[in-house]
Amino acid sequence: MKDIRVTRSFIAADSLAEVINEEYEFSPPVTCKLFSKLLRTQDNDHYLVKVGGQSYVARVYQLGKHLERTESDYLYELDWLNFLHQEALPVSYPIPRRDGTFLGQLNAPEGPRYYALFTFAQGKPMDLKSQDELFAFGANMAMIHKVSNRFQSPHARQPMDLAFLVDRPVERLTRFWEHSRAEDLDIILMSAREAREEILALLRNEEHTEDSWGPIGGDFHNSSTYFTNHSSPVFFNFDWCGPGWRAYDIAAFLQNTNLMHEPEEYAEAFFGGYYSVRPLSNNEHHAISPFLTIRRIWLTSIFSREDGLVGHTFIAPA
Repeated sequence: MKDIRVTRSFIAADSLAEVINEEYEFSPPVTCKLFSKLLRTQDNDHYLVKVGGQSYVARVYQLGKHLERTESDYLYELDWLNFLHQEALPVSYPIPRRDGTFLGQLNAPEGPRYYALFTFAQGKPMDLKSQDELFAFGANMAMIHKVSNRFQSPHARQPMDLAFLVDRPVERLTRFWEHSRAEDLDIILMSAREAREEILALLRNEEHTEDSWGPIGGDFHNSSTYFTNHSSPVFFNFDWCGPGWRAYDIAAFLQNTNLMHEPEEYAEAFFGGYYSVRPLSNNEHHAISPFLTIRRIWLTSIFSREDGLVGHTFIAPA
């Protein structure tokens, strides 16, 4: 019988519950349920874990080779979330295992996959029509940026520099599109070149901001931010965190929420909250526009895959 290669597996929920029961200081029973069956290979798998009346979220990271991640990348993320929690910032943070560590490993059919257990974010999804919530979001994002200037970790994390955000995505899209989508590729290449040059010019001028670079969320999103009844946010899902430009973090949020195409008072509420904690320099403010272009190019690249779980198309409309 010929061996086959498995691209992506889903860990059985009851099997993961057994692992969590063995490796965490919980009193049984531990129940576990997959949140949803995701259809993209760049997505991690998330499980709702319940122990007594307490809820947690288990994340089983995808196989590292898809995003060129190593154990060190995951440990950096967990170190940063623990740091933010210790600084009393509203983030979902990892739960320690019996041995005091935060990262586990599972032997999946496609290879070793890492996993971690996080606190459950209470509340309701963020309302992008609420100026109060947008203000609070901006203020807390700025506080995360400001406090993280003190963060240190012995573990390396892939930086979100221009090689990560522009060069490798362009190389990938060129490989996929040079024959089938040449006109689209020309637009991508021109936009990437112009945005890259604009960012470099901003970084090299006399108004360079000292703390413009540091730990960032990388993918702040309204769907990964819940608000409690007291209008306080809780941030979760920091899978794209790492060293990067704070202006890119802002651009990613604006792109994720399409806030720049909504009535201006909504974006003003967000920026009002951010500026109340960490005013942007002219350099950083001007960098948001080219970073929006860079963000779109990066997203186009990350979603251009040839190994999707459902092939190249859906069988029927969603």
